[in-house]
Amino acid sequence: MKVAIIYESTRGRTKAMAEAICDGVTKANVECEIVDAKDFHTLDNVCALAVGSSTRMKRVLPMVKRVLAELTDLKGLPAAAFGSYGWSGEAPDEIANRLKELGGILLLDNPIKAKDYPAEEILQECRNLGETLASKCQ
Repeated sequence: MKVAIIYESTRGRTKAMAEAICDGVTKANVECEIVDAKDFHTLDNVCALAVGSSTRMKRVLPMVKRVLAELTDLKGLPAAAFGSYGWSGEAPDEIANRLKELGGILLLDNPIKAKDYPAEEILQECRNLGETLASKCQ
């Protein structure tokens, strides 16, 4: 079983968050798979999930939007949302709402958001999230 982190990033900011989440997962000795949304195919053998997107024009980026449209019932899968933004930051909230609609159990009251490049404090939040996701796999 593994934690899947699916993301789409325009300038590397959301990718940095995904990598920090994965660092937290592996620190907890659980397998982590980072998947660029354009390469997503399945949630086989996934015990927890994080989905992230940069916000562009107040929306989730297109490949993450496609992934969210293709997902079916998450059946209580532990899940979280994250993402970066330049102006408004709606994408992580939209992702969280969709994960909840699909039956995912959100592990955070609010998604992790980073304005511009994530500061060390935000990256540490991401690592902590990774550890939390990993704890759901044991």
